[in-house]
This record gives sequence, structure tokens and C-alpha cells, in this order.
Amino acid sequence: RLIVLDAGHGGHDSGATGPTGVQEKEVVLDVTRRVARMMEESGFGIKVVLSRGADVFVPLRDRTNFANKQRADLFVSIHANAHPRSVSEGVETYFLSSEASDTEARQTAAIENGAVQLESPAARQKRDAVRSILWDLAQSEFQQESSFLAETVLDSMTRSLRLVNRGVKQAGFFVLGGAAMPAILIEIGFLTNPKEERKLATPEYRE
Repeated sequence: RLIVLDAGHGGHDSGATGPTGVQEKEVVLDVTRRVARMMEESGFGIKVVLSRGADVFVPLRDRTNFANKQRADLFVSIHANAHPRSVSEGVETYFLSSEASDTEARQTAAIENGAVQLESPAARQKRDAVRSILWDLAQSEFQQESSFLAETVLDSMTRSLRLVNRGVKQAGFFVLGGAAMPAILIEIGFLTNPKEERKLATPEYRE
């Protein structure tokens, strides 16, 4: 079994930044590397490949393209959240849907999709409307499995780590579009919450 783990953002795209300057791109790369190590040591015979193993910028569509080329069985994108209300806390998981489950889900997708603005104009032009529709159809085939995976991961994380469960949601994340396998996005905590930023800054909590 092959899983592609995708650490969000990277390079000139730092993602969310906490009140004391902790950057999403660094937190999620470290967490993703730790997950990869644990999976490979699990004894389940799982092979893990990272969409980025260093602090580099990878365009959103290239991430699922990479997973498709690897013929991955699962695609998991790892992110840290941001919210105007600094008290927002907890973890949530997402799967792709053109209809967002609520306003907050739509806002989270809009923030994560903002990385598109940092791509080169040529890369952005390639994503015309027709292609986008085909990408989303590719993922709709796996919607049920993606939903189940999102549920399982959230349940496991919130129980074992005793975290606030914000639920499984759906929204139009570009990074999940076109994945030819079940695909989810995990928001592991809010960097904009000082308490969660402090935790996410420590190696112990990341582990």
C-alpha cells in the first residue's frame, strides 16, 4: 500500500502564521515527516511518499498529480488552521465537494486555495474551467471512501489526543481535486489560537 502525505504550503508560501510567528509550512512539514516515519515503522507494510520533503513551493495541482503518478492508494494533505477569532480551537478533517458544508468550511477552503495566487501565471492559466470540472469528477468517484477516511482519522486523533472535535466537513479544496484515490485534508489545530500555537511549536506535541 502506498500513501502520499502532503505537507501544506512551503517555500514562499508560509501558510498561516501564529501570534508569535510560528509558521504553518514548518509545523506541517515536521508533523508530516513524523507521520511518515511512524507509518513506515508500523509493520503494516505501508510505503509512504512525501509530496515535499523540504521547504519548497509545490503548486496545488502538482500535489495530486504526483500522487496519481505514484499510483497512490491514499492522499492525505496536512495543514494548520487560521481564524479571525483567536479562541477557535480543535481539529477538523475535510473531503472534496463543490458544495461547502458550512460558511466556516468555505472560508477554510478559500484560505488554503489562496496559495494559487503564489503560483506562476502560466501554471494558473493551465487550470481552465473544463479541466477543473474533470478534476472534480475524478474525485467524486471516491467521495464515499474519502468521507469514511476523514471520519476515521478525525475520530482517532480526537480520542487519542483528547482534542476538540470540530467535525468532518466538505469544501472545494483545490489540493484535493483530481486525486484518483481517496483524498482528505486535515487541519491539525489553529495557529491563530495562542494556546494551540504554543503546543504546535513543541516537538513533543507534534510527535
